[in-house]
Amino acid sequence: MTVSFRRAPDFNRRADLIEAALDCIAELGIQGTTVRAVAAHAGVSNGLIRHHFASKDNLMVEAYRRTIEIITGPPLAIVETEGSAHEKLRRFILASISGPVADPRVLSLWATFISQVPINPAFAEVHRDKYLAYRRACDVLIGEVLAAEGRNPGASERQRLSIALNAVIDGLWLEGCLSAEEIDERLQAEIGIKAIERLLDIKLGR
Repeated sequence: MTVSFRRAPDFNRRADLIEAALDCIAELGIQGTTVRAVAAHAGVSNGLIRHHFASKDNLMVEAYRRTIEIITGPPLAIVETEGSAHEKLRRFILASISGPVADPRVLSLWATFISQVPINPAFAEVHRDKYLAYRRACDVLIGEVLAAEGRNPGASERQRLSIALNAVIDGLWLEGCLSAEEIDERLQAEIGIKAIERLLDIKLGR
């Protein structure tokens, strides 16, 4: 369905155009998504899209950046909130596998984009920056939790644990999105919390 945008500041219009591109990508794939298709979906001219992004390639990179922000934004926001280290880690896990990030459409977009990462340097840069930020957050939270437990792992051990934690979360996220009819958010959360408790040898509470 074609959407007519209200007049808005450039940064809002740019965000609207990225969302329109995501809608087209979800329906048509990257190859099928053209500047013309995005313009028609957004109810704007081709020229407006080229004004904001210069090319389809630039628009696709920004659409991928937005997809990763949808996935990592909610958990990363937890790091800056108040609360005990254990409670923050618990909420970080839940935000990584449930809510907006668990939408099957988000998984579909991610799967479409991830195939481009090995062959497109611009996509690879976005991937590296966003996932390193997520991994750093895992490292920080693990360090805080283990310090509260009276443990002081070195940098290499925290790195190992953050890679493992990220892998567990990624697996649960994929399983939850692909098996939504069999795994509800309550069960997914329970499995996620217990798995991380075992990984770190801690108790996060319920």
